[in-house]
Amino acid sequence: YWGQYGGDEDTRRKAAYHNGTAWGWQMPLYCEALVRECPSDDGALRTARTLLETAALAMEAGCLGQMAEIYDGDAPHAGRGCPAQAWSMSEAYRVWRLLEARRLEAGR
Repeated sequence: YWGQYGGDEDTRRKAAYHNGTAWGWQMPLYCEALVRECPSDDGALRTARTLLETAALAMEAGCLGQMAEIYDGDAPHAGRGCPAQAWSMSEAYRVWRLLEARRLEAGR
């Protein structure tokens, strides 16, 4: 486990990239899975929305209004790699819209 993506390519960054790095596009998928698995659970929707709102924090750091490709596994989870990754942003936006639609449907 390498909790920070940095240093030498072969001995540090490759190790972190595949064993310690958090991928920005996967967190929204977790939020979606949580709501789809527990569709009538208000707590699941609140939890998913709260988790996804952390993406806004990432959008205020680094490349303004964007999410990075990857994040350090260790706190403070600094953004690394591409500073404006399309799949990180598109998944966050897609799932946010899904969660908003679910919230409005349920009147929550």
